[in-house]
Order: sequence, then C-alpha cells, then structure tokens
Amino acid sequence: MDNTVTKSKSATRVSFTGKTSILASPEFLILLVVIILFVIGAVVNPRFAGIENLKILSRDAAILAIAAIGVGFTIIAAGIDLSIGSIIGLGGVLTAYLTVKAGLPLGLAVALTFTVAAAIGAFHGLYVTKLRMHGFLVTLVTLGVARGAILVLTGGFPITSIPRSFAYLGQGMLFGLIPIPVIICLIVALLAHYLLRYTYVGRQIYAAGGNIEATRLSGVNVDARIILCYVISVVCASLVGIIQAGRLSLGHPGAGEGFELLAITACILGGLSLMGGQGTVLGILVGSLLIGVLQNEMVMLNINPFWHRIVIGFVLLLAISFDYGRRRRQRGR
Repeated sequence: MDNTVTKSKSATRVSFTGKTSILASPEFLILLVVIILFVIGAVVNPRFAGIENLKILSRDAAILAIAAIGVGFTIIAAGIDLSIGSIIGLGGVLTAYLTVKAGLPLGLAVALTFTVAAAIGAFHGLYVTKLRMHGFLVTLVTLGVARGAILVLTGGFPITSIPRSFAYLGQGMLFGLIPIPVIICLIVALLAHYLLRYTYVGRQIYAAGGNIEATRLSGVNVDARIILCYVISVVCASLVGIIQAGRLSLGHPGAGEGFELLAITACILGGLSLMGGQGTVLGILVGSLLIGVLQNEMVMLNINPFWHRIVIGFVLLLAISFDYGRRRRQRGR
C-alpha cells in the first residue's frame, strides 16, 4: 500500500523530480509572469510599487490564497467545490450575527462558524463518497442554499457594529507593514503543505485523485480522505469569510460572490489539474499572487471593473487549455 501511494505522490511532483527541469514547472513559469506584470505595472503607474499598494495587494492575494488552498484539496482529490463563494459570505455573516445579534464572544462565534462549516463539508463529502454524486452537483446546491441562509440571517441588510477584535483580523498590521491576512495565509499554507507532502494522509489524497479505484484496492480509506478534502475546503472558505467581514467591518450579504471563479483559476494557474492527483501548495500561492497582481494592476490602470471578470474568465480558459495540453503530453510519453 505504501509503495503504491508513494509512487502516485511522486508522480504528482514531476515538476520537482526526474527529467523535467524546475525551470519548466508551472510554479516557475507563473512566477515569471507575475514578475513581468509587476514590472509593467510599476512602469506604467509608479504608485503600483508603493508601500501602501503593496500592503493592499498582499492582503488581497493572501485572502484569495486561503480560499484557493481549500478548494485545491478537492481538486487534487479529483473533485470540485463550487460553493466556496457562498460559504465565504455565510462564514462572515454567521460570525457577525453571533457576535452582534447573539452577543457571543468572538472566539466562541468563530468556533461555532467553523463547526457549521465542517458539517457542511462533511455533508458534501458524504454525498460524493456514499451516493457517488459528483462534487460539482452537491456543491452547486450548497451555493444556492448558503446564499439563501445569508439573506435569512441578514434580511438583506449588512450586519454592522462588529467588535474591534473582529475587524483586526481583516484590517490589522504586524509591525505596521505585514497585513494580518498574510500571516494567517502563511500559517494555512504551511499546514496544508505539511499535510500533503509529509504525511500518509496527503499521499493518499494524491493517490485517490490520480486513480481512485487502484487506491481503494490498495487498502486506503478513500472515502475518509475525500470527506476530509471537502471539510478543509469549506472551513478555509469560512475563514476567508471571517477575514473579509473583519476587513469590511460588517457582515455583508453579498460577500464572496464570484469568489469560486477566482479560487479555481488560481489553482489551475498554479499547476493543479482538474483531473486530480497533481499540484502543490506553492503552485496555489503563486497562482493566487498572479490573480492578485492582475486585479490590482487593472484597478491601478483605471480599467472598468466590468471588464475584470471577463479578463479572469479568459485567464481561466488559458489555464485550463494548458492543463489539458500538459495531460495529453504526459499520456503520450
């Protein structure tokens, strides 16, 4: 069993081992694009490379990366989670509701929000594993249900007057330079990297995404690994919702709309394959940074916001095209 899982995991990291040079890895190529975009932005608008804008850019990229790391687990396991945009909104609104309306301490409100998130993730995982329903379908249902729950909790109006400690999660700075969301993102990324690369559970997740039946026959509890991936996805999305609510100083009913497109795009840009079994946390971070730089640059260049999603959509199409092309080349070897 261990040999099967280890071989599957080593195959997923072809960019770092074997004959393929790291210079041709998705992570390096995307980082190169990030550098080029950054230089262009700094030349066109000197304020782009200013300290204040870098704080905003890093904070936004970090928030996206947390959500992308979560959904990345489901993609590596050959699934998908389309509910994260609505879950982000629900996470922020539920925490704001519990602290402002119910009067609970922030710590308890956050714990209850994560408990609800874990239950939703387990629900997704059970439907995928026990009823053999594709993650696309069950998370699509949650996308609508969670958005409806947000409207029930808020009545369509933002929840204001949140505590300062709550706002600090989204607005705070470490040493006046590093946004708190960046610190949270680094912690999440390190934990995810350790789980995927240095534990048997992580190796089994890669193996299940690469070939679920072979992994099941080797004795791995595939269902438990897939359920875990969906739980991680929803919990990470809820964390983003809490950070976003703190950043805005309110629980907004429209928070998180369209975020699933950004997170999935960041994952595919970072080298994750929609077919599963491939990708790294580093790739997700670099992909999120690219999206963050691209969005920030469009704002700094005064590009009409209506065009932003169109640009991101074409970037996703380009990333998917590269993914399928890479898969075809691998099959042809």
